This record gives sequence, structure tokens and C-alpha cells, in this order.
Amino acid sequence: MQTIDNYKQAWPLIKMCTGESFEKEHWRRLFTILNLPKDVTTDNLKFGHLTDSVVIMIAKAKDIKELADKA
Repeated sequence: MQTIDNYKQAWPLIKMCTGESFEKEHWRRLFTILNLPKDVTTDNLKFGHLTDSVVIMIAKAKDIKELADKA
């Protein structure tokens, strides 16, 4: 049940990171915030990268919101 609750909390954060205003520099910053491997790029990003990072995403929600506001 905790996993479902985590996804519910993370979904709005994921949605913030979409749209034309979210450019490569924003994606690179997001990858850093989420501690994704260095070889992950916008070209090879999978949804699984994001779902695997849900706990970090929730912990870093403020940073993600600030990033989305700057996009």
C-alpha cells in the first residue's frame, strides 16, 4: 500500500516536468536531483527511471517544484 501512496505523491511532480518549457538543461538538473546514472539522457530516459526514483522524488519535492517554476 505504501508504494501506491508514494506513486500518488510523486505523480504531480512527474507532471510538472512535462511540456515544451522543460528543456534539456532542466532535464539534466532533474536527473541530478534524482541521482540518476550519468548515462541517462533525454534520448534514453525511460518511465522506469522515474518510477524507480519515486522515494527520492518525494524527498526532493521542493527542489523539483522550484525547477519546474524556473522552466
